[in-house]
Amino acid sequence: MDVRQMRCFVEVAERLHFGRAAEALGIAQSALSRQIQLLEASLGVRLLERNKRAPMRLTDAGGLFLAEARAALAQFERAEAVARKAGRGQLGRLEIGYVASATFSGLLPSVVSAFHRDCPAVAIGLVEMDTAHQVEALEDGRIDVGFIRPRPDYPPGIVALPQLREPILVALRADHPLAAAGGPIPAKALADEDFVVPQAHERAGFGELTLAIGRQGGFVPRLTHHVRDFITVLNFVAVGFGVAAVPASLERVRLPDIVYRPLADPVPHAELVAAFRRSGNAPVVQTFVALLRRQARAGAARDFSAASSGTPPAR
Repeated sequence: MDVRQMRCFVEVAERLHFGRAAEALGIAQSALSRQIQLLEASLGVRLLERNKRAPMRLTDAGGLFLAEARAALAQFERAEAVARKAGRGQLGRLEIGYVASATFSGLLPSVVSAFHRDCPAVAIGLVEMDTAHQVEALEDGRIDVGFIRPRPDYPPGIVALPQLREPILVALRADHPLAAAGGPIPAKALADEDFVVPQAHERAGFGELTLAIGRQGGFVPRLTHHVRDFITVLNFVAVGFGVAAVPASLERVRLPDIVYRPLADPVPHAELVAAFRRSGNAPVVQTFVALLRRQARAGAARDFSAASSGTPPAR
């Protein structure tokens, strides 16, 4: 018994006419009759009563078998659809890591929602972790894609695509003298400040960007507080432990005692990249990476300042 025989039987059983069933299936009537004979032989039971003097009818066994054959064909079609969708990367599971600023900037929500619209059947897992742990998770296969701060180099087999670039702002306590002055802050005006830095031990990231501000202003910044993430950075700034260089997207996080000011001197932009394994990815991961590549081709790294006109102005 095979799927073709079941399809032939269901068509004949529903029409109770070999000629019309053969026409619907697009095969010769003799071929259809042969498929029914093979099916009955394999089952060892007659499914159809054929009598030239009376209309064709289903036997008791045929009636019971019809219901099961319909269910089996429906299940087969579902399995076939699942396999095809999985092969096209439209079904499966996708594990995504991200740094918190990927959400503040709108990058993560926009990319994931676009993918979800195209592939609604894909289950998506999201986990926040710092850049270093994401790179380890990519190597171990615990995540498929990571939205991270760029690094000078990556482990073999890991590739990164630029996705977003944004200006650097200075976060200060609201009663700080530099906050009261208003307007852009010259880098040299920060020479006597303590800096709160997330993941300062990283070879790249905001530790390095803070040092770049110092180079622009002719001083070596005092990195006095090393914390885990930007929310902790803002809490430390709010209680007066120091100032911080932060990405422009963090301006969306409004705390009562925090103000954001642009820098008067040119310093490198903060960037976000999407990192993934170069090979060995499931089709669903390949589909997501294809979306990331289209974005990279469309505009290299998107500029947060140009793409976020709805961001409230700094206080």
